[in-house]
Amino acid sequence: DHSIGQLMEYARPAGTLPQLATDISAVLGELYERERSHTASLGGELEAALEPGLRARITALDLKRIVSNLIENAVRYGDRARVALVATPDGPLVTIDDDGPGIPADRIEEVYKPFVRLETSRNRETGGTGLGLSIARSIILAHGGELTLSNRKEGGLHVEIHLPRAEQ
Repeated sequence: DHSIGQLMEYARPAGTLPQLATDISAVLGELYERERSHTASLGGELEAALEPGLRARITALDLKRIVSNLIENAVRYGDRARVALVATPDGPLVTIDDDGPGIPADRIEEVYKPFVRLETSRNRETGGTGLGLSIARSIILAHGGELTLSNRKEGGLHVEIHLPRAEQ
């Protein structure tokens, strides 16, 4: 059951940092190929623009879980997800944009908390425990990064995952 899996994931202590940097460009490329057909079967669209050769100290599994969850949310609420990976002076930046309703500005901080679900945007039949963003943010913070949400002025949600630059 998906909900039990999310509860177990939340209860799991943050893992240790991987000893070697992961090629996150390759990991996100593989994830894009897998998610593209799944997204299309749900009637949504997935686009990706990934800068090649970027590395960070995060396990491939953690990165896939986090970005996959965020893509699912983007498609569920906004029909289309746009994923980008770019290099910044501070390290790799992953962004995910959608065309959905966004999140009321006064509730953005609230959605990072465990078990919080915005009932106006989902109901029990759609599933979910309200742990996805909490788990994702905890994992990113444990790796020395940051996960932030903001509303796009054109409408929709903008997610940023800042990962620290990996020393090779």
